Amino acid sequence: MGKFFKFILLAAGFIAALVIVLAVGAWIYISINYPPAKLKAIATQKLSETLKHKVSIGDVRFNILNGFEITDLHIGNRAGWTAQDMVVAKDISISYDLFPLLWGKISLGEIKLNAPQILIERRGLNEFNFSDMTGSAAAAWMPRPGGSFDLVAPAEAATAPAATAPASKTMLLLSVKDVRIIRGKMTYVDETAKPVQRYDTDNLNFTVSNISLLGGKSNFSLDTPFSYNNLTYQLSLKGSYRYFYTSQSLKELSVDGTVNDLGFGFSGDVLNMNTTCDLNIDGQASLDMLKFSGLVPGSLASMPKGLSLSGPADVKFHLSGSPKSGIELKGTADASSLAIQYQDVFVKSPKAACKVDFDAINSGNAYNVKNFRVVYRDWTVDGSFLYKNGVSYSGEVHSKDLPLSGLTNDIPRLKNDKIDGTVAMDLTYSQLLNKPSSLKANGQIVLKNIGFSLPNEPYLQNLNSVITVAYPNFKTINATFNGFDGSGVASLSINAGKTLSYAYAFDLKSVNVQKLIDSSVDAYVVKNPEKYKDKLFGSANMNYKGTGHGTSSEEMMASANGSGNYSIANGKVKGYDAISYLNKFFGQQSDEIDFETISGTLAMKNKIASYTVNTTGKVGAVKAVGAINVVTYFYAPEMNVNCDIHKEFLNSDAIKSQLPDSVRDKYDVNRLADSNGNVPLDFHFTGDATKVPGADCLNVNRLVNNLLNSYAGEVTQQVQQQGQNILKGLFGK
Repeated sequence: MGKFFKFILLAAGFIAALVIVLAVGAWIYISINYPPAKLKAIATQKLSETLKHKVSIGDVRFNILNGFEITDLHIGNRAGWTAQDMVVAKDISISYDLFPLLWGKISLGEIKLNAPQILIERRGLNEFNFSDMTGSAAAAWMPRPGGSFDLVAPAEAATAPAATAPASKTMLLLSVKDVRIIRGKMTYVDETAKPVQRYDTDNLNFTVSNISLLGGKSNFSLDTPFSYNNLTYQLSLKGSYRYFYTSQSLKELSVDGTVNDLGFGFSGDVLNMNTTCDLNIDGQASLDMLKFSGLVPGSLASMPKGLSLSGPADVKFHLSGSPKSGIELKGTADASSLAIQYQDVFVKSPKAACKVDFDAINSGNAYNVKNFRVVYRDWTVDGSFLYKNGVSYSGEVHSKDLPLSGLTNDIPRLKNDKIDGTVAMDLTYSQLLNKPSSLKANGQIVLKNIGFSLPNEPYLQNLNSVITVAYPNFKTINATFNGFDGSGVASLSINAGKTLSYAYAFDLKSVNVQKLIDSSVDAYVVKNPEKYKDKLFGSANMNYKGTGHGTSSEEMMASANGSGNYSIANGKVKGYDAISYLNKFFGQQSDEIDFETISGTLAMKNKIASYTVNTTGKVGAVKAVGAINVVTYFYAPEMNVNCDIHKEFLNSDAIKSQLPDSVRDKYDVNRLADSNGNVPLDFHFTGDATKVPGADCLNVNRLVNNLLNSYAGEVTQQVQQQGQNILKGLFGK
């Protein structure tokens, strides 16, 4: 046993000595045959040939213990791309293991790049500024089969015998323990997006361990901040994979990472990377990460114009296909935490439940959502969508009856209102981007049993209608509804062009006038709505036709233009100071007048509401013609009221006080009344309709004329009687 151990020690010593001799011999060989200048030329030439990019090196040094050191490495960008180096590294070190050289294998220890600057450009799904580096590069840096080490100058390579095995076999003899990038700077430019997107990192730390070309398991990690759109993010990821050089495939790929507090992960295979790059990957990520990766077009989130998305959306997906044939992204997005806003019309809160199932193909120039299903609260909408990057979009949407309850939570203008009923739609649409006038939509929208209630009263119930869509035109004819204790039929035509405009007509039967007016005021009047409410009561029939434009209350009121007729049974006018003033002459202290019937016309134009009024009732008859500015509430220009009031309802003292002194003592209500007992009173109103009218608003002309005519008639009658009496005396008859 002692001899055996001695033999082992001698053998070990011999091997150790052999290794030292080989190391010293290699160092002497390289130092003598390849001094720094020649080694630099060889490295520059070989790297340029292998990488297919122009390479320049400041210096190359070899140390038997530490390996190679390279300074001032510059790798040029791809021909025809940005005129900027793709890689700039001031300091690169490459260590190696000596033992594998004995059997013809290169085993590198650590390749370390200290503070490099890296530029990555993207012009397609699988088109990067480094894409031309892949392919059958000569294995000049690799050992030949049989163990001979090939590190020769270009002139020597020309006379060297050719390798008997293909490059794919020799490449398998390379392994690397670690590649490290420390404090690197990287710029990523995505030219597939419009506008071009740019990401910058200032402190990139990247490590890959156990690099193998035979399918050995490699691990990697990356940690870096990056900036995008003037915002800073922190990206961290780690994972593993198995790489097979012979098939150019990644298998058992597994990645987990975060961007700020948003996590993502995926696993699967990437096959045939040098040809088709076939994908079979399952993953989970946020919508922002999918946009960052290019799987979902970034510009899609702001299309159509006025749409904005904010917050996370968790997407579970499966990737298949390839960059050449199109990458298919299929999965489910949980958008419950996503906030969606479209201009000032629609807002989805970030806590509202929303799920989207989708199957989409990204072919680089187009994003084709073959089908999607959106479930938002209790809404379900199906459809398809084709988005041509920066050019156009088109698609279709279909739904069965969608309940409208709860919709007002998403429409700020209607947040205090309530909508019931259902809507169904079948629509197709398309638009050229940056050309709003090119928007087209066709189909129909079916409304069933729609109810719309304002905070204090119902507005419409049981609205049933079919809306025909031929964008920008929307049209419905003979929509039926109930409302305000009555019923109605309406037609509506909307043009949603550059400025929303509309025309409408309606015919109401037996509606409650108070509810109708008060509800309309709540819906449309912004300034001082209390001035318009609780003024008119009764049961009315009304027909009206009008036009207007805009979506805000101010625009709608300012553009309102229309006319119609009305008739009111058991009507009552209340709440106007003018009524209180009239009632002083009618002998009652209130702000209302009751009539058996009220009829007339209504019209609206240039913010002026004009009207005529004809009434009948026990107090007599009233005829009024006037107009009011609905913004300032001034008479515009005036209102004339002609009354024939029954004498028993008059306040004689109030009337007498307004008469001229010359006829005041002649006032006698019985002299003024006609055969029906009615006395004429005329009023003229100007100025602010909300203020008490002046004393001069009573027009006494007709009253005085009637009074004088009454006395003149009586005097004439007396003269005639006296003449008759004289004649009788003269002629005896």
